[in-house]
Amino acid sequence: MNQMSRMNRTSGGVEIRDTSMRMHFTVEGTRYRPTLMIDGEALPPTPANIKYANRLIIEICERIRTGTFSMMEYFPDSDEVGASTELTVEAWLLRWLKMTRVETSTRRGYVGGVKFWSRARCDAKDRPMGTLALRSLKLSHILMAIAGRPELCGKTINNYVSVLRQALALAVTEKLLPTNLAEGVPRAKHQRQPANPFSRDESEAIIAEAALIEPQIHNYIEFWFWSGLRTSKMNGLDWRYVDFYGDVISIERVLVCGEEKDRTKTSEARLVRLNSRSRAALQRQRAITALAGGRVFQDPRHGKPWHSEEAFLRVYWSRILKRLGIRYRRPYNMRHSYATSMLMAGMTPAFCAKQLGHTVEMFLRIYTKWIDGNQNDLEMARLESALGVSVATAGGSASPYSR
Repeated sequence: MNQMSRMNRTSGGVEIRDTSMRMHFTVEGTRYRPTLMIDGEALPPTPANIKYANRLIIEICERIRTGTFSMMEYFPDSDEVGASTELTVEAWLLRWLKMTRVETSTRRGYVGGVKFWSRARCDAKDRPMGTLALRSLKLSHILMAIAGRPELCGKTINNYVSVLRQALALAVTEKLLPTNLAEGVPRAKHQRQPANPFSRDESEAIIAEAALIEPQIHNYIEFWFWSGLRTSKMNGLDWRYVDFYGDVISIERVLVCGEEKDRTKTSEARLVRLNSRSRAALQRQRAITALAGGRVFQDPRHGKPWHSEEAFLRVYWSRILKRLGIRYRRPYNMRHSYATSMLMAGMTPAFCAKQLGHTVEMFLRIYTKWIDGNQNDLEMARLESALGVSVATAGGSASPYSR
């Protein structure tokens, strides 16, 4: 009796039926009566299940009171979820996500965006935006959700807004909304993170430390430092595309989020020239994995190809940097290290860009700092040398800068 009175105070209850149980509660004036389900079947009204249902309705009513209840979270299989008249922001975002066909790596970003908008607090009542009725969504809700997360960088905010913009565009097409409110969100400013390469001393120390840990990790890291491949190309590199006679590797396959793809970022195969360091690393690795064919680099713990960067980060990379006392940077910075090593050796930006799979414009934008470094002194020395020759030829005194 006491428990029933508590349920009455929270405007919710449990209806016990012959073979099922149905919940009763009201959200923003709309009455819901979902059946309790498990694995697609109605939960039978056993004494234990009835106790569970009574505890659940109390929890639901408390979430409704605090504005944190989500139909999709509690009753994802209910027919009442996503009904056009009671459709919530979260329910629509999840429905849009199911209808969207994208690459696995892109989907991960979309999932992050959906979670953000579903959970972000968006008004003076501190309600999650996902609990709002889609038709009641306002631009102010979106802006407050963004303002509530000041720690997010501009790029992340723009990515999240892009997800919302696409989902609301479909809602407009389906005539669920009159306008796309996300179109009114100003684009957040952000700066590309600058390249943060390892110094030559740091890279050599990391390679030497890896050699003490495990041969395959040694080969993996040295090859990465001296080939400059992207993570997906490193993990997708196959022995079929390694040509020791021509001193090149052909980049034709990539591995993204555990999925192998027969295309690169630019959708074109390209050749990467080997140098003595990258060739030596491949030669050592050849004795370990070439006989079996397939991927060049494997996780030595179980002899299977790397499926993501995270395992390498956690088990090997982070520990190596910590032991050496080197400031932490992600493995991708080995690519930056190779780019800057080429530039410091005086190689032309056009060749360097081709090695890395960049356009020259992109390469110059990323690595201008290193192009403008020692190279400036070299170029000025060439000019002064030319000026000295020209003055001597004219019979005048040589420039003091030529001495």
